[in-house]
Amino acid sequence: MRLRALLALPLLAACSGGGLPTILGDVSVIEGGTPGLEPGGPGTGPLGHAGFALLLNDVRAEGGIRMVTQNAILTGTAQDHAQDMVRNDYLSHTDLDGGRAGDRVLAAGYDWDFIAENIAQGFTDDAAVMAAWMGSASHRDNILDGRADEFGIGLDGTTWVLLLAHQFRDTAVP
Repeated sequence: MRLRALLALPLLAACSGGGLPTILGDVSVIEGGTPGLEPGGPGTGPLGHAGFALLLNDVRAEGGIRMVTQNAILTGTAQDHAQDMVRNDYLSHTDLDGGRAGDRVLAAGYDWDFIAENIAQGFTDDAAVMAAWMGSASHRDNILDGRADEFGIGLDGTTWVLLLAHQFRDTAVP
């Protein structure tokens, strides 16, 4: 049996100025729609989500951490959570049904043994949200965690969800 201990991290103000953007991070110690490419969305420009992947992997490479690849289940789950938070006017790792990132991903068919979730609101492009996450120790730890080998990104307006994960692979002999 796998131990899944989720630790909630506090809400942090990411920057100052009008309409303070906010970021939330969630770490596990053992976290479907397809996002459209909206103006100001992940990887704004011709690369779309590939642009966000390049930015994410550049940051990981600078830290000597292996690359992550985009996973459709993680992306769909992240997008669904971003849309739900906007539709229902909340910002939380816990959805209105009490589900957490690990619950949502597992329900979508991704059996994880590591998952982390970063949430942000109020950022208009991927470079700004990445800079805010990297400026917070707990969010940077999520992004640079070497256990992750896949990611998903969701965006609705200025509400962001980043999932970083590793899929459970049963190595037990039957």
